[in-house]
Amino acid sequence: MLHCFAISNLTAPERRIVEGYKVGIHLYPHSVFLHFQKDIPTACGATLITDQSIITSANCLYEVNIRNGKITAYFGASVPINANVKRQVELFSIHRRFNAETGKFNLGIAYLNKAVPLKNEIQKIPISVKLPKTNEALHTTGWGKDVPGKLPDYSDLRHLKATKQRTISPRQCQNITKSRMTPAFWCTISINGHHYHGDDGNGLVNSENQLIGVVSFMVNDITVYSDVMREQLWIYTTVMDLFKKMCTKRKMLY
Repeated sequence: MLHCFAISNLTAPERRIVEGYKVGIHLYPHSVFLHFQKDIPTACGATLITDQSIITSANCLYEVNIRNGKITAYFGASVPINANVKRQVELFSIHRRFNAETGKFNLGIAYLNKAVPLKNEIQKIPISVKLPKTNEALHTTGWGKDVPGKLPDYSDLRHLKATKQRTISPRQCQNITKSRMTPAFWCTISINGHHYHGDDGNGLVNSENQLIGVVSFMVNDITVYSDVMREQLWIYTTVMDLFKKMCTKRKMLY
């Protein structure tokens, strides 16, 4: 936990999981549900990386930024409305190289108004230092729609779902998506479950329970992620910068 008097080490289209399988939050305790209160309420996913900061996609935060919205993060519940731990996003930062047209560096860090209690259902996740191999099985989680066509569709009533994905090579991804793939991206195809609207920002995780990337967009059934492994310095620096800004902000209130 970071305190204002002490600094510790930082140990496009449709996107919502359909045809995945329901899971308990205790199996994926790093998963975070983000609810955006603005003119049209929306939702995104995120991943807990410290007890007071989360990583998500830049496009989620960018939309709130331009509409001056409010973000609530839900922790420790398979169905968000049942969460006993909720936090407000106090500050956030979007990757300086984020490109909304290409989806490149689609990463953002959000700093919470208060640290969350780490327990069985709420856990931070480390960032992987090992690149995944082609055809490696990975997984993502998200709050997909339970009943297709059901109206009204309240995102905070959805149950957490998981999807299994398989990595493909940059060349294969480029051939299918017709988009230029760089080391800033990872691509997967579905083994079980597809992403849909609302899954932006969810984490791509390996079998060792380490974070690989963040859901950015989908093209022709291919999910494209922003890489986090090569951005660890940016992540660490951004978390510390937000921490310092929050301390300064709070000192001004006293």
